[in-house]
Amino acid sequence: MTRDETRQPDQDPALWDRHVAGYEAVFEPLTDAFAARALDALGPLEGARLLDVCAGAGGAALLAAARGAEVRAVDGSPRMAARIRERAGGRRITAEVADAAALDLPPDRYDAALSCFGIVLLPDPVPALRAIRRALVPGGGVAVVTWTEPRAYELASRIGAAVAAVRPPVPGPPSSGSLPAQLRYAEPAALSALMAEGGFPGAAILRLEARLEAASARELARDLAFAPGLDALMAGLGADRPAVEAEFARALEADQGLGRVSLGAVAHVAVARRTA
Repeated sequence: MTRDETRQPDQDPALWDRHVAGYEAVFEPLTDAFAARALDALGPLEGARLLDVCAGAGGAALLAAARGAEVRAVDGSPRMAARIRERAGGRRITAEVADAAALDLPPDRYDAALSCFGIVLLPDPVPALRAIRRALVPGGGVAVVTWTEPRAYELASRIGAAVAAVRPPVPGPPSSGSLPAQLRYAEPAALSALMAEGGFPGAAILRLEARLEAASARELARDLAFAPGLDALMAGLGADRPAVEAEFARALEADQGLGRVSLGAVAHVAVARRTA
């Protein structure tokens, strides 16, 4: 499939097809921790019809189904959708490929909706939010999870430190690179404004913390390219990649030892309900 050069790597569904297994194994436990808190905020789900948009490999959908929801999961990556179907087993989960930027959803159908680090990656999340609003029954709840406090995201900061140790920054003017798509709504005001434009004014913004766990620093260093953006970053290191991975592992072992390691992260979840 042709790479869409107008998007950042994590915004391109075609690239996620290559990262299903890695994402599920390495990173989904962290995003599931945030998804569980988002589901808590939506309230009891027994018998509810829940829509999961940009559902990834299905971790949140499985959590929702375990709480008694009937889940419709959609994702732009065909292999992600296929993985959800594989994992669903006999649970009440359906999964399909859909462009979150152009959702075709029946009106007044779902009791709740969730997007965990999903629609916030879209070049413009507003149409997706408006489609979700139309698809919710009056009073139905939505929870949208996004990253915040990037300096508290220890994985990214440690990767950055390892790169800097191997490739010291060259003095010069500040970079003019665009803000990572994941961080466009990091500030509560930006997330609230997005929700309001999407049809959910007055959303509650909740701060959540969770931790990324790995069996060892070396294992995590080996598996850093678990998503398109990190894959592009690591590939861009060229011949320096092994040295960066080694420095990442060395520094993490120095802090946390040779056994299991744990890195913190912070997210916001915006929670709102459709008014009649």
